[in-house]
Amino acid sequence: MRQHKKLLALFLGLVMLCTAMLPALAEVAPAMEGDEFGNGAVGTQGGVSSCSPYSSRIGIDILKAGGNAVDAAVATAFAIGVVEPNLNGIGGCGMMNIYIKDGNQYKVLEYMETVPQAVEPGWYNKDTDSATAKNVAVPSQVHGLLTALEKYGTMSREEVMAPAIKLAREGFNLDSRLAAAVTDNYDVLSKVPGFLELYTNDGIPYAEGDLFKNEQLADVLQRISDGGIDEFYKGKLAEEVVAGLQAGGSLISMEDMAIYTTAEREPIRTTYHGYEVVTVPPPSNGGDWLLEMLNLMEHYDLKTMGFNTPEYLFTFNEASRMGLADSYAFIGDPAFYNLPIEQMVSKEYAAERVKLMPTDKVFEGPAPSGDLPVEKLVPTGEDGKHTSHIAVIDQFGNIVSTTNTLGLGWGAKFMIDGLGFFFNSHISNMEHDPAKSDSPDYVMPGKRVRSTISPTLVLENGEPIMAIGSPGSLAIPPAVAAVINNVLLFDMNIQQAINAPRAFAISRFDAKLTIEADRFDPETVKKLEEYGYIINNVGEYNSAVGGIAAIYLDKESDTFYAGGDPRRNYKALAY
Repeated sequence: MRQHKKLLALFLGLVMLCTAMLPALAEVAPAMEGDEFGNGAVGTQGGVSSCSPYSSRIGIDILKAGGNAVDAAVATAFAIGVVEPNLNGIGGCGMMNIYIKDGNQYKVLEYMETVPQAVEPGWYNKDTDSATAKNVAVPSQVHGLLTALEKYGTMSREEVMAPAIKLAREGFNLDSRLAAAVTDNYDVLSKVPGFLELYTNDGIPYAEGDLFKNEQLADVLQRISDGGIDEFYKGKLAEEVVAGLQAGGSLISMEDMAIYTTAEREPIRTTYHGYEVVTVPPPSNGGDWLLEMLNLMEHYDLKTMGFNTPEYLFTFNEASRMGLADSYAFIGDPAFYNLPIEQMVSKEYAAERVKLMPTDKVFEGPAPSGDLPVEKLVPTGEDGKHTSHIAVIDQFGNIVSTTNTLGLGWGAKFMIDGLGFFFNSHISNMEHDPAKSDSPDYVMPGKRVRSTISPTLVLENGEPIMAIGSPGSLAIPPAVAAVINNVLLFDMNIQQAINAPRAFAISRFDAKLTIEADRFDPETVKKLEEYGYIINNVGEYNSAVGGIAAIYLDKESDTFYAGGDPRRNYKALAY
């Protein structure tokens, strides 16, 4: 399809001429057309896009060693817990959207955290407990990643985890984002047992470029590599985790750890301009939002409106706001609620909802939720913005799109001294007021945390051509939708589509427009104000509007185009 065959010819020519000089040329591929950051990569065998050159290279190395996309995704995810410990790691959770070429299989592994069995309404106080162990839900990433590896990987646990262990033990050079995350949160983090030992040199925070080692985390990862799921959820390590959490006020028990399971769920789907979009079901409330948004936009001639024109941005964002309204009104843990998911993502429902779409003025308050034959829930909680996405494609045709998170930055800002990793903050996602028991976030023992994470695949003629996802809480579904539109409707390559300016109405309560206004024509911004948007200018290349990692497959040339978002210093590699 439209992915610049001239670029491919140039790339292959350079490989033939310069192989002897640059054996790793494919991993430092020329920038794609329209990319000023050098984030795009081109290959024919495999590709990885993730938050760091370190994690992406580990994924590439696994692919080169003969591993499949699941092997590489799991290895990359463990590595991200090393290089982005403030946003991700074994104290967190996630979801994985998998395509297995053999048998044309689509699998969603959901490993969101659960509420401890002993939790009762009123036990948690958002004002006093957010930076404590009381804010920790049962950590689930280890269970999810190792379940994915056991079910759909090809390499051993030891092989897949070894690179992350080595990275933690030998160290890496801090990037600007992690260095800033340490200094910006120093007042709080310096009170966390073990933090000063790990993240400072005699109390002075490590700076950008400094070598950072985490041998404590390396030891923990090695124990997981040796003992597997049982070690983290039932073994000696589980005992240490539970004891440390309980000492900090948590109600998580050994039983909570032992009974945790990863759920294999059916993906949800819709068609969009002749393509098919496959994404994750509840307890994600981002997948349904994305699909409803696409179904609504399909009623409009967006291509004729033109890329990022005021008319396009108005239509895009009001469709997004309607999907947002439904996602928070009707979606929670499917074990606790009767969820109208099939209706919400149907073309018939969109045909009714589109009748409510505004024509010349935005919804001034929240967009209206729809009329569905279930009890409407009262939205309360909101997912954290600090998340990380991975996209992988392998030489066998398998593809993985996976998003993992700690919730808030540094999660609950709680670490057990000697273990070297932070725990999630997802109890704060829940509603704890008994007067609001009709919220889908209302705290109940065993309930799985709701999240807008939306790892997604796009199909052409029944086979995937794109793996895509983003961090960013409420920015996730519109960020994914925007890039899909940029590729499918506006003929951009994947890196151009990622780099393009964004403007998202992502407030649940009003028409605030979070916009990279410095990258738009002032007349466009003025027109958006006239539509009724409240302008929130975040400058340019700001992670408030997401941080896409994606891979596009050109079926005609069997060439991979991997893209990484400069808003989050993502790095795509391919070979």
